[in-house]
Amino acid sequence: MRRLSRLFMKTKNEQGVIFPFTVMCSLLISALFLHAVALYNTEIQFYEEEKKWYEADYLMKQTLTHVKQTLANTSENVPSLSQAVSFVHGQATYRATRIEPDVWSVTVSCITNAQFRYDVQFEFDALTNDISAWKELY
Repeated sequence: MRRLSRLFMKTKNEQGVIFPFTVMCSLLISALFLHAVALYNTEIQFYEEEKKWYEADYLMKQTLTHVKQTLANTSENVPSLSQAVSFVHGQATYRATRIEPDVWSVTVSCITNAQFRYDVQFEFDALTNDISAWKELY
């Protein structure tokens, strides 16, 4: 019996290790979990922003096709042209001013259905059907 009592007396004086270790592991796992949640929220925000830009880019592509066709078929005595066009994904307005007989200076503004705005300015050559001097306006 004395031997057993000596064994239990030694354990009374020892400091606990399991509880601090459990707390440290819990804090580490909690920190990793919170970090993963923050990364997930960042990914969701990035997706939403890219979705807006994708829709605006698609709308701009449709508008450019319309502008190219309109300016290529415009007679030479028209000095400027302004028009608003509606598409499924939003609306676009453009203003074109003739610089040379076959070169136009064009400003396009697209607004998606989600109210995201995308503005550009460029020069369009009606003979070659080429766009040059592309400048995005912010």
